[in-house]
Amino acid sequence: MTALRFPAEIAVGEVWWEDAEEPGGWGHLLAIGVVEVPDGTAVSLSVNVVAEVGVFGRDQAFGMFTAEPQPAPAGTGSLPAVPRRRRRVRPARPARYRRSRQRVTWQQEMPDSALRNTRSIWGGPGERSYYVGHGDEAVDLEFIRALPADSVFDLSVGGIVPASFAAVAHLAPGLRDLSVYIDDLGAEAPSVIAELTALESLLLAGHSAPEDGPSLRLDDHALSVIAGLPALEYLSLLGGSYTEHGLQQLGRLRTLRHLHVETEGLTPSMFRFAATMPALIRLTGLGEFGDDGPMPPAEVGQVRAMLPHISVG
Repeated sequence: MTALRFPAEIAVGEVWWEDAEEPGGWGHLLAIGVVEVPDGTAVSLSVNVVAEVGVFGRDQAFGMFTAEPQPAPAGTGSLPAVPRRRRRVRPARPARYRRSRQRVTWQQEMPDSALRNTRSIWGGPGERSYYVGHGDEAVDLEFIRALPADSVFDLSVGGIVPASFAAVAHLAPGLRDLSVYIDDLGAEAPSVIAELTALESLLLAGHSAPEDGPSLRLDDHALSVIAGLPALEYLSLLGGSYTEHGLQQLGRLRTLRHLHVETEGLTPSMFRFAATMPALIRLTGLGEFGDDGPMPPAEVGQVRAMLPHISVG
């Protein structure tokens, strides 16, 4: 077994791992204290301070909407829902209406909270769904340096101490999938991401205009830096403020198969570079919301005509 050591005094997120002996083939605990996983397993880590975990029963109280448990990472709550490269997980069951009651199973203030981090916090018989409440504290990612360098396959980052993002480079040997709000990170964030040379999937989210936030880091410089990632197959850009020149830098991603772009101000000419990308087969996000999408349907049609060998939507 491999011991993953997280801070003992605070749950910095949730951790999932492939394990044939666990229900559904996946283990799932809070990232607090020591979590043991099978050697060589695929580990997913979602970073965002957890304040409380609770479950819903089915036998009394007012009918309310609750979702079935998610056996695989569902994000930190900070990142919007977007198309992702397929993960090696079983699909979630559909949500449904049922009669429910709520029961808190874990709280940060509980004595010996790290010792209470067991499978039971996700519920028992008759309690088929759970919720995770997040706190407002910023997570210091320095704890990552104590994890085995090849231990984390998938990392999703919520609210953190910006300067601590540099610690993510420690995970470079094993990290294949990364999701971050880059505007919440320090100016060196693109350079840190560029060190993650084994990445196959990358989601970068940012503001779309200066009035949306204090900084805009998803820009031409960021795109130029990440365009050197040698193994990237999926890239999602949400928001951001970049130009045609910045997008053209992505033409250096020779292994990229799927590019998802959602931001304001896109034009058909900005995607001419895609014709030179040898592996690209999908370009999505342009018509994500129909008439209200990043590009009008007519302009999406122009991109399709310009890139007949690529699935555009």
